[in-house]
Amino acid sequence: MKITVIGATGATGRKVIERALELGHEVVAVARRPEAIAPTARLSVRQGDVLDMPSIAKALADTDAVISCIGPTRNFSPGTIMSEGISNILKNFSPGTVMSEGISNILAACQSAEVKRFVMQSGIGLSDGKELSTLNRWAIRISGRIFSKAVEDKAIAERAVQQSDLEWTIVRPGALSDAASTSKYTAGPSTRIAPLLPLSFADCADCLVRAATNEPTWIRKIVNVGR
Repeated sequence: MKITVIGATGATGRKVIERALELGHEVVAVARRPEAIAPTARLSVRQGDVLDMPSIAKALADTDAVISCIGPTRNFSPGTIMSEGISNILKNFSPGTVMSEGISNILAACQSAEVKRFVMQSGIGLSDGKELSTLNRWAIRISGRIFSKAVEDKAIAERAVQQSDLEWTIVRPGALSDAASTSKYTAGPSTRIAPLLPLSFADCADCLVRAATNEPTWIRKIVNVGR
């Protein structure tokens, strides 16, 4: 399968590329600065900016599936309290509209390029908490209030995905970290996870690739992934 990864220079995006290549897929990495990614076997790099729909549509040519790992920070999931530092926390107080505008442009680009399969990395902070334990439900609500602007921007993006006619899957990880891959994670629609237990970027990436290539029952579903 030929998979295009948007947000390819981010922490999760890089791991998605690695995992897809490990599984034998052909990968297209899309980035504003393509020079930041070194081409390798079965990997090509294309320039694209999610705030410029025509550039993304051009980058999606001859693609079977698209995985979006875009976000206002280093793949920090809005709605959790996990961060990579003070700067990321501050960015989540004022995240801009990269998710709402960027995802809208990606969806339009998929339509233009006639790509049907789309996977979006979101965050467990968008959950209403019904599938979580009482303690974790309260944690999500509190952090959602703290990072309300980031949650709102991502919620607009999620709604746009759900209203599209693409074969979409929204993947909502819990807190993310640079820990080593374990492959010992839980994933599925309405799956109960512990959102504050760190999930490695690599394990999140594995779930995203699964969603794009090997989980037909996840089509048009929201999938939680975590520990």
